[in-house]
Amino acid sequence: MDIRAEILDLKLRVEDLETTTEQVKESREHDKLLREVIDRTRRLQAEITALRAELAAARSGLGEEVAAVGTEVEGVRRAVSAPATPPIGEHDERGDAPGDVRAEIAVEFAVIRSGIEHEFNFLRSEVMDLAIKLDRLNLATE
Repeated sequence: MDIRAEILDLKLRVEDLETTTEQVKESREHDKLLREVIDRTRRLQAEITALRAELAAARSGLGEEVAAVGTEVEGVRRAVSAPATPPIGEHDERGDAPGDVRAEIAVEFAVIRSGIEHEFNFLRSEVMDLAIKLDRLNLATE
């Protein structure tokens, strides 16, 4: 065989080896990135699952709290609507009977109800925002 042909053959083999080596390096980098993406996705899915569990617990707790408030509200309504019989001739500076606390309860009840309603609306809004974000994250990971 001719020396030039052998040198050319060796050059081609070296180029093939260099190309193969570069492809292996690129393949290893892609595999490494892919493993990292898969690991992050699994961690994100686990965190989403934990957040959904917390969200479900918060929703059920909120439902229990609202039910308890409803029960208390009903009791206050019954107490306020019950007729009071003040002693004859006893009135305070506003003209209300001292034993008649219905007006005071009604005012306090309105203030408390307004505060509870505001807090409930805020919590409902936050829960809805979290649910939307979790759904978006879940779609992004799938």
